Amino acid sequence: MKRMVMVAMHRMSCIKLAVVLLACFSVPQADCTGGSVGVNYGTLGNNLPTPSQVAQLLLSTSLRNVKIYNADKAIMEAFANTNIRLVVGIGTESIPLLASSPAAAQSWVQSNIAAHMPATQVTALAVGNEVFTTSPQMSSQLVPAMMNIHTALVNLKLDTIKVGTPHNLQVLQKSFPPSSGTFRANISNELKSLLAFLSTTNNPIMINFYPYFAYRDDPKNVSLNYALFQPDTGVTDVNTGLHYDNMLDAQLDAVYSAMERFGYHNIPVLISETGWPSSGDPTEIAASATNAQIYNQNLLKYIASNKGTPLRPSSSVDAYIFALFNENMKPGPGSERFFGLFNADKSLVYNLGIVTNTYPPATATPPYVSPISPTPVLYPPPPTPVFPPPLPSIPPPVYSPPVSPVVTPVHPAPYTAPAQGGNPGKTWCVAKPGSSERDVANALNFACGEGGADCGTIQPGGPCYNPNTLLSHASFAFNVYYQKMGRNYWNCYFGGTGVITITDPSTSLKIRTFRQFPCEEVDIVG
Repeated sequence: MKRMVMVAMHRMSCIKLAVVLLACFSVPQADCTGGSVGVNYGTLGNNLPTPSQVAQLLLSTSLRNVKIYNADKAIMEAFANTNIRLVVGIGTESIPLLASSPAAAQSWVQSNIAAHMPATQVTALAVGNEVFTTSPQMSSQLVPAMMNIHTALVNLKLDTIKVGTPHNLQVLQKSFPPSSGTFRANISNELKSLLAFLSTTNNPIMINFYPYFAYRDDPKNVSLNYALFQPDTGVTDVNTGLHYDNMLDAQLDAVYSAMERFGYHNIPVLISETGWPSSGDPTEIAASATNAQIYNQNLLKYIASNKGTPLRPSSSVDAYIFALFNENMKPGPGSERFFGLFNADKSLVYNLGIVTNTYPPATATPPYVSPISPTPVLYPPPPTPVFPPPLPSIPPPVYSPPVSPVVTPVHPAPYTAPAQGGNPGKTWCVAKPGSSERDVANALNFACGEGGADCGTIQPGGPCYNPNTLLSHASFAFNVYYQKMGRNYWNCYFGGTGVITITDPSTSLKIRTFRQFPCEEVDIVG
C-alpha cells in the first residue's frame, strides 16, 4: 500500500494508502482549538484485532472518527451505536461503473451506506485512492463517479456526507519553491473538473504528505530537523520572500499555489495521510520510535496551533496520521510495516497522549514478521461491489459542474501490441522488462489491493512465492488482474509497466506460477 510524497527540494517519493480517522487527540501543551487530527486504520495484517475489538480499542482513546477503504460489512456493523464516525472508501475498481451509471451509484449508496444508518455514522465518502497517479486509465471517470455519488446522496437526503478523493503529491509537476507549485499538465483537464466539483460542493482536496520519505530519499538536501518540525534554518521562497521552517508548510503551500493557478483560492487542503515509521530496514536510519514520536507530537501541536502556513496564515487544516496499527503484511521496505500508533496486540508503540482509559493488555505478543523485498500484498482483496436493482425513481441530478467532464468510460492507455511468438489464442499480461522498480512496485500493490487480484499464493511460504523477484511477483499479479478484468488491452497498462504477451511466461520468464499446480488457474485459454 505505497503512498507518494513530495520532497520540498525538487524530489518526490511514494507509498500507498489506507484508512483515515478524524478526532482531536489530547496532547500535552496543545489543545484542540485548531484543526482536527486523525489516524488511518489499515487492515494489511494477519494478526490484527477484529473490527469489534478495534471499535472497543478506539472507545478507550480520544479518537472518534474513522475512514475505511471500502464499505466492509463487518466494520460497518462493528462501529454501529458507538458514536464513532466513519469516512468510507469506495474502491478504485468501482469507478467505471459508478461513472457511467447514476443508477449504480444510487444503488451503491443505498445498500452500502443508507442501509447502515443511522446506527453507523458516516461523515464522508472517499472515491478511489490516488487515481490520477496509480490508475491513470480511470482519470477521466473519477469526477463523473464523484458527481453520481454526490447526486445519490442528495436524492436520499444524505448530502451532509462529504465526497472526496485522496491524491499523492505526484499530481504536482513542480513543488519548489512553494510559490511555483504547479499541477501536472497531462492531468490538468481532470484536475480542473475535480476542483470545480470540490468548490461547488464545498469539499476539501485530499492530499497525502510524507516528509519522512522526502528525507529518506534525499538526506543530503533535506534536513531531518526540517522534516520533523524541529528547530532548523529552513528555506526561503525566492519569489515571495516567505520563510519555511518545516517541510509540511512548504508542501501545503505548493498545493495552494497550484490551485490558485487554476483560479481556486478558497478550497481547503485536507492532509489525508501523514506519519513517520517507528522502525524499518537497516538502511532506513531515520525510522525510529523516537523520530516517530517527535514528528507526530509536533504535528499535533502544529495542527492545534491554528497558525496556518506562510502563504495562508491563520487557516486551520485537518490532518490524518498514518496509521492506527503496525501492519505486518504491507509491501515495500521495512518501514512500511511500522507506521502504527498501536501494535497488533493493541499496546502502544509510543505515547501520544491519546489513551483515555487503560486497555487490557494482550496475553501474547505476535511473532515478528521479517521484511521481505519485494513483498506482495497478502490481504484478501475487497470484494467486487454487487449492486442491487436500481431504485424505481431517481430524481434528476442536482449538481451541474462548471466543467463538463466525460461521462462515458474511456480507456486512454496506449495499446501495446502482444509480443510475438508462442501460443496463438492465449494471452498473458506480464511486467515490462526495463520498467522502474518503483513503478512496478506501485502497480503490483494496486493489482493485489484495490485491483482485487488474489495474490495470496505469492506470499512468503506460498506455493507461488518463488522465484522471489519483483518481476515474477508483479507478472503474476498483473496477469491475475488482466484475466479477471476480461483481457482487454487497457487491463494490462499498469501505468506503462505491463505488456501483453502470447509467449507462455512459464517458459519466457521461468515463472512457474503460471502453469504449475496450484497456480494453474492463472493460465487462461483465449
